[in-house]
This record gives sequence, C-alpha cells and structure tokens, in this order.
Amino acid sequence: MKRLAIIPARAGSTRLKDKNVYPLAGKPLIRWMTEAVIGSGCFDDVIISTDGDHIFEAVSDLDVHRHVRPASHATVRATALNAMLDLMEGSERYDVFAYFLPTCPYVSSEDIIAGVSMLTPDVSSVVSMTVIPETIQLACVMKNDWVMPVFDNLECGLTNSKFIKKYHKPSGAFYMGWWDDILENRNFFKGNVKGVVLPPERSVDINNKADIDYAEQILKDKK
Repeated sequence: MKRLAIIPARAGSTRLKDKNVYPLAGKPLIRWMTEAVIGSGCFDDVIISTDGDHIFEAVSDLDVHRHVRPASHATVRATALNAMLDLMEGSERYDVFAYFLPTCPYVSSEDIIAGVSMLTPDVSSVVSMTVIPETIQLACVMKNDWVMPVFDNLECGLTNSKFIKKYHKPSGAFYMGWWDDILENRNFFKGNVKGVVLPPERSVDINNKADIDYAEQILKDKK
C-alpha cells in the first residue's frame, strides 16, 4: 500500500509575513510538521507543495520532495483543499492521500500514526479534531438590535456549561483518506469519517504573532 503526504505551504501569507518559515523556538514553523510527518514512518513520499523557494529550503535537508504550487492556487483566496485536489489529478496514483498544515506545529508523530491506523477499508477519511472550548449552545445571531438564539438553551434556561454537551471541530492539522474516495467526494467530510481528537496544547494553529506567542508559552510551561 502506497501513501502520499503533502504539506502545502503558500508563500504569500498576509496576517503574519513569511508565516510558514516564521521561527518558533528557533526552528522554522514548517519544519515542526515536516519532522512529525517523516517521524511517523507512515508515508512512502513526503512532498512540500509551495510557490516559495525559501520555504522549501527550510526543509530541503530532510527526506522530502518539492511540488511547485501553481500561481492559480497560491492566491489569498485559494483553498488548500482545491490545491490538493489539483495536485492529485496531476499526480501518479497512491492508495492513501494525506495533507498536513505547517501552521500546526505541535502535532506529534503518534497523532499521525493514530490517524493512519484508523483509516480502515470501511472508513473514507480521518481528520484531526479538537474540542470547541466555547459553549456554542449559547450562540446568538444579531440582526440589527435583535437577539435571536441559535439553540433553545437560553430560552429554556439550560446555560450551565457543566451539563452541556461539548462539540468538536477540525483542528486543521491533518486530513487523510483513500485516494479514490477523495477524488470522488472532493471532500474529507463525506462518507464514513473518523477523527483523532487532539488536546488543546497540540491543536495550536498559527495565524498571527499572538498565536506564535501562545505557542512559545506552551513550550515554556513544559519546562
């Protein structure tokens, strides 16, 4: 069985300049995820899909190859999913396809191994998940000055978070699935989907300088 791992890393980040190579504890951001993917030992090939030479250079000493990301998939509005589907359609076929976002530095090789082990023939895809810390049952929509509860908890007085079910969301770290299922569904959330739940400290997703500061504080707290 052949497995392909892609790490997409667009050069034109706007909220944090050169985000994918921004130093975190003295190491380029993309290197954290790349080392975790390689360390899992789950993939036949690991490819960095980027339009930035400097991004690939940050990991070029590792066992990775480069895919030059087309300009059409390197814009601010381009999505990682569409870029990955385009890459798949122009690639040789593998059995399993997975992509990992370099902005999630604290995913461990063990998390990745857990995901791959969950991808059995009756499972279409596996995604990394994390608990939503907020109590979403208290959410409201504001229309002008009018408050409209989304759920019925507020109207029923069910507001104690201790007794309200927690929800999950994708952490953004990884998405993996069977090659043919992904191309057919063009999505990782159709079919039979399983999730690897990551704890908050491994669900960090870097988008701005405040996220970097938070990530560095996590490392300090571990010492």
